[in-house]
Amino acid sequence: MKIRILYFISLLAFIGCDDFLDETPETFQTPQGFFETEDQLNEAVAGIYNTNRGLMNGAHWRFGENRSDNTSFQFNPSDRGGLANEEVDEFLMLSANPNLGTYWGTSYSGISRCNFALENLDNVEFLNEDKRDIRRGEILFLRSWFYFNLAQLFGDVPYVTSAGDSPDEIFTDQFLARVPVAQVYNNILEDVQQAIDFLPGTGETETGRATKGAATMLKAKIHMVLQEFDEARLLLEDMQGFGYSLQSSYASIFNPNNKNNSESVFEIQYSFALGQASNFVSRFVPFNSGNDILGTSGPAGSRAGQNQPTQDLIDLYDPQDERFTHNISFYDDGVTIEPWMSKFDFGFVDIGLQNVNFPMFRYADALLMLAECYNEAGGGNPVSIIEQLRNRAGLPDPSLTASELADMDQTIADERRRELAFENHRWFDLVRTGRAVDVMTAHGVDQKAEKVTVSPDAYTNIRTLLGIPLGQVEEFGFEQTPGWE
Repeated sequence: MKIRILYFISLLAFIGCDDFLDETPETFQTPQGFFETEDQLNEAVAGIYNTNRGLMNGAHWRFGENRSDNTSFQFNPSDRGGLANEEVDEFLMLSANPNLGTYWGTSYSGISRCNFALENLDNVEFLNEDKRDIRRGEILFLRSWFYFNLAQLFGDVPYVTSAGDSPDEIFTDQFLARVPVAQVYNNILEDVQQAIDFLPGTGETETGRATKGAATMLKAKIHMVLQEFDEARLLLEDMQGFGYSLQSSYASIFNPNNKNNSESVFEIQYSFALGQASNFVSRFVPFNSGNDILGTSGPAGSRAGQNQPTQDLIDLYDPQDERFTHNISFYDDGVTIEPWMSKFDFGFVDIGLQNVNFPMFRYADALLMLAECYNEAGGGNPVSIIEQLRNRAGLPDPSLTASELADMDQTIADERRRELAFENHRWFDLVRTGRAVDVMTAHGVDQKAEKVTVSPDAYTNIRTLLGIPLGQVEEFGFEQTPGWE
């Protein structure tokens, strides 16, 4: 996707809605002529949420989970059309891989929508001026989120804050230069602090919208990436006063009858009733399972079997851990036994359609980050946090062993992996803690021993930064990330 498209076509095709989630395509609008009413501004903001939903449901899990040691894919010799996806998992990507273009394009589409909405926000008359600030906070939160992920994955990226009024304005150095990643982080820290100041608390806005808690958690995540543990700790301790709490059982967190519960900080919203159902399970079941798992929603497609749990992740769990029994299931066709990611399997409300939300931020993640801050910089006890989560998971003895106490860095990393599996955290955790190359090199050795289908070249070039999509480099002259072609 070209920047030209992002800033003049897909940017401006905003969506209308009667309900916050109820979105339908609108006709093309110009930057100068679109916003006249508060309703139109609200439609634009809903469009930004919609772009984020597309990113989380699509390319994000490939880079957050599939690129890590948590998941791989079920090799299907009869359908080799998904090779580009397999290259993500095995570190065989070139910059022409379409998954790179999808992630880049979707993210900048969201950013352009944010910029357009911000530039028009003060031109709209609001019946309640507080709503203007709330919308500003939502937009800044979402733009910061898009940039945060781009910075983690690509490093130096174009940092654009203007929607642009003409092609001449768009094709300037602002849009075509890669900004140093340190400056990107500084910029989004400022923006997300404004979001914290503007956004309401949990329960004070429409369900599914960003809140002060979500923005606070995002700012803490940025400080964690920057290794600023004291700053992150203060924010995460603040969150303990925001009314969040752990659910009594692990499975109940994700149950569609318990959406946006007390552990939810920010969820990607799906609603079958509004024509926006989710379909996570259908792509993750084994491709050879036919109708056995999907029932009338089957048969499983030939390119299912994605995000398949690795043996290494399976072995990390205690068999009595409820997180294991909920997150991972096994399909036996009489010949092979295939593990699959069943975390979001709560059945179907119609053929192929679910009513399950996706957790982007939840309180257990905040607590585990706080444990990491305590371990790195002091100020509290990380052990009690880990044992609290293990107790919730139903382990007979949640206590840490002597070896776990002796290596708290590894203990916290393992607990994050068990608790947050398949929620798109693992790759980012590996990079943030400087362990990605070592862990993934060892993972590659394991994969080659377990699978005869793995290429000899797989896992031999573990790069922690992605390359700029080839189309962007060729058309706009971006400097390519070192080591990419």
